[in-house]
Amino acid sequence: MKLLEVLDTELRVMSEQRVKGFINSIPWRFFKRITLSQILLTTIIILVTAFSARYFLKVYITNQSINQVTESLELIKHSITTQKIDPIAWCKSLKLNWATRYTLIDLNGKVLCDNYLDSTKLDNHLYRPEVQSALKKGIGTSKRYSESAEIDMIYGAMKFKTDKSYIIRQAVPLKQVSIAMRTLDRSIIIFFIPLLLFTSLLSLWTSLQVSFPLRSLIKKISNLENLKLTPKGLESAMAIDDEWHLVERTLDRAEVELANYIEELQFENKKFSILMESISDAILAIDIHENVLFINKRFQKSFLNERESNSKSAKGLKLVEVSRKKEVHELLRETIKDRTSSKVRNIEIEMSDRTEKGWFDISTSPLIADDGQILGAICTFRNISHKKLAQQMREDFVTNVSHEVRTPLTAMKGYVQILLGMKELTENPTVKESLSKIEHNSNRLAILFQEILNLSMIESRHKLDLVKSSTQDITQNVLMNLKQVHKNSNRKIHCDYSAKEVLVDSSLIEQVLTNLIDNSYKYANQDGESFIKWEQNESSFTLLVEDNGPGIEAIHQKRIFERFYRVDSSRSRSLGGTGLGLSIVKHIVQKHKGTISVYSNDLGGVSFKIIIPSV
Repeated sequence: MKLLEVLDTELRVMSEQRVKGFINSIPWRFFKRITLSQILLTTIIILVTAFSARYFLKVYITNQSINQVTESLELIKHSITTQKIDPIAWCKSLKLNWATRYTLIDLNGKVLCDNYLDSTKLDNHLYRPEVQSALKKGIGTSKRYSESAEIDMIYGAMKFKTDKSYIIRQAVPLKQVSIAMRTLDRSIIIFFIPLLLFTSLLSLWTSLQVSFPLRSLIKKISNLENLKLTPKGLESAMAIDDEWHLVERTLDRAEVELANYIEELQFENKKFSILMESISDAILAIDIHENVLFINKRFQKSFLNERESNSKSAKGLKLVEVSRKKEVHELLRETIKDRTSSKVRNIEIEMSDRTEKGWFDISTSPLIADDGQILGAICTFRNISHKKLAQQMREDFVTNVSHEVRTPLTAMKGYVQILLGMKELTENPTVKESLSKIEHNSNRLAILFQEILNLSMIESRHKLDLVKSSTQDITQNVLMNLKQVHKNSNRKIHCDYSAKEVLVDSSLIEQVLTNLIDNSYKYANQDGESFIKWEQNESSFTLLVEDNGPGIEAIHQKRIFERFYRVDSSRSRSLGGTGLGLSIVKHIVQKHKGTISVYSNDLGGVSFKIIIPSV
């Protein structure tokens, strides 16, 4: 028994110590402040909610009563007018009823009948609000105190006509609304007291949950400050002044560390700036709102004049202020939207002095944070003006040489044709064969230089004449011309116009189709078949040209778009091929920002697939 008493005593002491420890661990000053604040705030919210609900419910019940009065008047009007009842007789037949009062009034406001009061003792009702509204609009309602009935009532008046015009008025006392409000008030009080008790208990619980971490925070701050607080000293530190004193000292230390961190960041930023300024390309970075984040000196020197460079820094500038080129704006916006890198070549941009323009290759990349958030985009401008000048000189040289060579070639062909027309020369087989070879090679040279000139013109074109063109018109124009050239061929051409119209430079696309179908005539079977198919989807259209000829080996398919490349050199020369036809096709497709591919088909021939974006 003594052992049990000892154990019971020890357990009681341990329980008391735990309770005291729990009570001492609570930061009472902070706990009181936050608990009182929560209870006060919750009480205010509950009161505001209760009074708001009471107000809106009262408005709702009143509006419902008004609607009921209006509907009742509509029914009475309908009954009187359709059944041709005498309004006065109908009114007098009504029994005295305090819950619903009816009054019959003429258009001058005189009361003709009232089922609640003696009509002879009632004054003129012409200027009652509901009567005035009924005279103007045909129906009117109001809510006011009735001096004759000495109660608050809802009035509804409606104008109607039988043998003459009347106004019938219905009045309903607001006693029902008052009863509903008293019932609601009792419900609010019954609900409010338990809710307030519950929220108070909840506030106590949440305050405890918030207070314990504060004590832990003070301990951690004291550890940071190398303070050794006794339990008594810790309780004194829980006072508001000591709390902020500890926090202040911790923030002072954090301020020093932050200053060191900022200094380190500035050093890293300086290294980054030196690195970016050493790059020879112009660099522009923007955020998702098109605010400039960074421009290097090369960009300022290339695109901003001296006044703009001196008066403006990158911070605060908008994209339109540093670049007036719409293509650059659209490219950056697409990069931010699609989160993909882009590259555009040969863009002409106005330079900083506004007197000349330069040519640039532009590359853009999205700026994406580690968490995947898009921050903006960066754009690099590589100046290729010197390359463009060299290219222009080369194109001019090709054009001039082609023109200069075509003139003597034309003269040579003319002389050869004259000689071939002389019988004394053509009677000699050797002379005739030699003249025929000269004519054939002259024609080949003329075609070669013409295609070189065409290729040069296509490469130098910076803008296409894009118009909506009929696929059938393009195809028929090409086939009509080729049938005149290949009159002896029995090749069948099958066309599929699933895409009716395409946005292209029709003259260039006709040249593409001409070269592909002409190759089918030259290198495929004369009695074979070719297939032309136009297809359209949301983002692009496809031109597919197929034949059932001998096809092209896979080893040659990768190189057939190279200049002067021939699969069968001897056969190509005998048929007048120059090796430039497919190269011209590829350049035209690339000018349309499209792609071309070649592959062997199931017919045993070859298929050329061209995909060009719709926009």
